[in-house]
Amino acid sequence: MKTPVLISGGGTGGHIMPGIALYEELKSKGYEVFLLVGTGDVKFSSLNGLENIQVYNAPTMWKNIVNFPVFTIRFISAMLWTMKFIAKNNIAAVIGMGGYVSAPSLVAAMIKKIPIYLCEQNVVPGMVTNFFAKRARAIFTTFEATTTYFDVESTGKIVHAGNPIRKQVLTPVEKDIALKRFNMIHCKKVILVIGGSQGALKLNELTYDMLVSYPDRFADVGIIWSTGTYSYQQFKEKLHTIKHASIYLAPYITDVENSYAACDIAISRAGAGVMMELAAWGIPSILIPYPFAAKDHQKKNAQEFVKAGAAEMINNSDATAQVVATLLFDLLDNETLLRKMGAKAKSIATHNAAEIIINYIIKDSDLKK
Repeated sequence: MKTPVLISGGGTGGHIMPGIALYEELKSKGYEVFLLVGTGDVKFSSLNGLENIQVYNAPTMWKNIVNFPVFTIRFISAMLWTMKFIAKNNIAAVIGMGGYVSAPSLVAAMIKKIPIYLCEQNVVPGMVTNFFAKRARAIFTTFEATTTYFDVESTGKIVHAGNPIRKQVLTPVEKDIALKRFNMIHCKKVILVIGGSQGALKLNELTYDMLVSYPDRFADVGIIWSTGTYSYQQFKEKLHTIKHASIYLAPYITDVENSYAACDIAISRAGAGVMMELAAWGIPSILIPYPFAAKDHQKKNAQEFVKAGAAEMINNSDATAQVVATLLFDLLDNETLLRKMGAKAKSIATHNAAEIIINYIIKDSDLKK
């Protein structure tokens, strides 16, 4: 009999994508696996085609005391639903990917006395990871620096495994093929602008301002630009006036492996998921952390890459067209430095993080196939 495992997480791609990577790894080893996400997460195209996707009405974090009763009702409802699901499907272990969406399922697992495991993507552990740390069998971290944020009891459970990356993202692609995919075979350099699964209006405005302010510098430089859904149409219309640059614009790039293969540098927010994908491809980056991320975790993530020599960081408030363009073209004009940064980035990534995590869980929980 295959041992079923439940992976729970949602809210952003930073929680869902590594969950999919663990899902793929369990599937490849012959296990039955369910991926549990929130109602708002079905929009992620990466979920399309996956079997055993479950959706429950888990609440997001309440910020106004008035919403507390609704939060409580939804939380209890999601927890009870998961308890029934665990019993019906004989779930043997639950893996929480972080984010509030995973919390009701982790409580349900504890009540059912099912082993729970946590994956923490960021340097600074989130509220869910902190709350369940002492109850988890293991905490899998992306950054070694995360250890300093836990007490002694929880530190002993930490396994530094890296951030799981989907198999599609790691698919090798020849650069010339990728450049043809974006009609940029003629470009001397290619920039990837990516704001994470939600997009980033600040990065979109910044990129447009640079295009307008420095037309000569972009004459032979291509831009692969992922705007996010919310502001795609706005910038698509704005770009009608831009004739001096090669631009591929999309709300979301599904074949992200091609964009990584094509680019020479990335301008990105500092979510751990995107950062570790860039690292896996050995792509140097300019990181502009989202300033309102919980506990300023994006800035802490970016600082780890800066320390390693893999990236440069510019604070959101300082990220003007002049400041970013000056740094960007200084880097693009310095091939030696770009290669060095790329090599440093690649040294940070753990390509087999999903395998490390799943092998640990299989052994620890004595999962049977």
